[in-house]
Amino acid sequence: MKFRTEDIMSPPILKLAEAAKRYIASPDFLDLGQGLPGHIPPDKALASLRERLSHPSTHLYTPDQGLLELREELSLYLRQTGGIDVDPQSELVITAGANNAFAGTVQTLIGPNENIIMPTPYYFNSVMAVKLAGGSVKEIPTDANFQVVSEDIEKAIDANTRGIFLVSPNNPTGAVYDRKTIDAIVDLCLTNDLVLISDETYSRMVFDGKTHYSPRLRRDAADSVISIGSCSKDFGMSGWRVGYVNGPSQFIEQFLKVQDTVTICAPTAGQLLALEVLKSGLDVIEQEIERLNLLRDLAYLRIHEIDQLEVVRTSGTFYMFPKVKGCTDSSALVLDILQSTGTLVLPGNIFGEAGEGHIRLSIGPLTPEAVDEAFDRLTRYFET
Repeated sequence: MKFRTEDIMSPPILKLAEAAKRYIASPDFLDLGQGLPGHIPPDKALASLRERLSHPSTHLYTPDQGLLELREELSLYLRQTGGIDVDPQSELVITAGANNAFAGTVQTLIGPNENIIMPTPYYFNSVMAVKLAGGSVKEIPTDANFQVVSEDIEKAIDANTRGIFLVSPNNPTGAVYDRKTIDAIVDLCLTNDLVLISDETYSRMVFDGKTHYSPRLRRDAADSVISIGSCSKDFGMSGWRVGYVNGPSQFIEQFLKVQDTVTICAPTAGQLLALEVLKSGLDVIEQEIERLNLLRDLAYLRIHEIDQLEVVRTSGTFYMFPKVKGCTDSSALVLDILQSTGTLVLPGNIFGEAGEGHIRLSIGPLTPEAVDEAFDRLTRYFET
């Protein structure tokens, strides 16, 4: 049997989960692998959702675009937190997570043999989505601080380039791209008739005095920028599968063809929960984000104690992406760390060639005590 997906990488998390299966049941197992924030939606929002679970409408489809009330509340939230003006009727669609938003975006935009320029290290699901759409990825390595270099992106543009993809704050590196760089890339898109796809899933998780800048703020580029986001991280709703895509109305009209074909709509209960968080839970969410900020400070303090790990302190997310001195096979290293310490981290090579020699640590789900224990284990491992 022939499959058109044969050239697409298998989901790397599944392979690592299989390898970790014998350790997961142990009370000593520490999971620094999957990108989870460590909190769940606020109690008040969950209580409001429970009251609606018995209503028949909770078990029906919503419109393809998502619940209008949710789109209106989300539009207000995006304006308050990022200064972005969004028309909830024509410029916003609720999706089944940010992965669904990105996959639908590239299915809408990319034709055969067209390419997307993507800085690396990258989020592996994004490459999988581009290839699934029949396109290809042109990888552009970032600099020593994981920052994008706009001149390198300009050199990579060719006749088959359809767009540029940015993730800021970044997964896996945590880098927050500065406004000057993002504006330079927007200008490249305008000059070359390209689309800028901006993944802003971690936009609320920016620390160290930095700020998130969305290219959707560029009014002169309103027809050339598409942003995607998620409720998974900041709202603690990973399993509820709620995200969004925000773009020009002519794009949204075409995107809905993919939405209706693939998912029809995001899960209704998830949409209702996101709505309740927006209406009554944002104060709690801000407290959880500050908790992550303090957790990051502890983790960076501890990682600097390990001479074998070279880390750049970035200003976003709950990820760390240290380089391991002398490592040429991060997959083998991760398995050895798992078997030796009962601690799961991710190999850098699943995030592209530029990630080889690195490991990704996700500290979001951990308590301060678990952070200390994780770095105690890594310290012992690298000292032997």
